[in-house]
Amino acid sequence: MKTHVRALVVGGGAIGVSIAYHLAKAGWKDVMLVERDELTAGSTWHAAGLLPLFNMSYSVSHIHDYSVKFYKTLKDETDLDPGFFVVGNLRMAQTQERMDEYMLYATTAETVGIPYEWLSPAEIKERWPLVRTEDLVGALFHPTDGYINPADVTQAMAKGARQRGVTIERRWQADGFAWTGSEWKVTLTRMAEKGGNLVPTDEQ
Repeated sequence: MKTHVRALVVGGGAIGVSIAYHLAKAGWKDVMLVERDELTAGSTWHAAGLLPLFNMSYSVSHIHDYSVKFYKTLKDETDLDPGFFVVGNLRMAQTQERMDEYMLYATTAETVGIPYEWLSPAEIKERWPLVRTEDLVGALFHPTDGYINPADVTQAMAKGARQRGVTIERRWQADGFAWTGSEWKVTLTRMAEKGGNLVPTDEQ
């Protein structure tokens, strides 16, 4: 395993793999990612994977918008299906106060370019006949919202990262780090399976 890299990413979940991928995409060389177990073995494997573009933050809305566009191109780049499905998202309001909140969001959505539709109770009933609309004021519909398989998209990004030169090392645990004055020194320990559990070895 390499002992010196320009960037070391700790953690092989969706966030860590995305960081490694995008560093390489930005032109960084000599990037390595370490994971103490297998990719997606932490919180990623049981994440819901919902992808709502609805957000009151301008900057976060841009991130969400980029993510949805990125997931659509990832399959072509890696030949791995990230499990992305666009199904739309209906946010219903039972009070005018909730509708006012959605209206405030709409101003953010417009600046980012996120599509949305205002629906009356009658229009909701027309599209989704099983929805009870008697106590609704209206709804906000996002046609581009969807969901994704967190494990699949992580594996797809990992392949894309490898294709761009990233080294991914599994079964290495990060134990600590320290600033030497010129670089960061990270202490890693090799993990091994014993009795169905991962345990540290003497290899560092």
